[in-house]
Amino acid sequence: MTKFLVDEDVNQKAIRAIPANNKGFDVKYPEHGFKGFKDKPVRDIAILERRVLVTCDKDFARYKLKPGEIPDGVLWIRPSPRVSQKRVGELLSRFCQLIQQTFPNDPYNFQGKIFEIRDDGVEIYNDTGSDTYTF
Repeated sequence: MTKFLVDEDVNQKAIRAIPANNKGFDVKYPEHGFKGFKDKPVRDIAILERRVLVTCDKDFARYKLKPGEIPDGVLWIRPSPRVSQKRVGELLSRFCQLIQQTFPNDPYNFQGKIFEIRDDGVEIYNDTGSDTYTF
């Protein structure tokens, strides 16, 4: 089962609109005890609980987070011009379609990777470099 940790900077309404439980996903939101935490404790929770971190936080780029530092992966949502429920929902929907088509045998395997989800596509960073996919 894929488990997600949704950072508080991600629009919660957009995430809740995705029928994650129907797909067998376990999603943990900020009200479960980490609302207001700084970035490092949130990363520590993702690592400890073996969760994929879902964030819109620009600080992760500033800290130069590397693939594998959060073993179960990172979904870094970067909508422009702003983080709105509509934009986050649209990007996640397009992202899910892309990974299901591109990786049909194991679309939700995010281990050791950082997925930078932008308006024009997805950049997947891993130990050996990166790959770009457009929407």
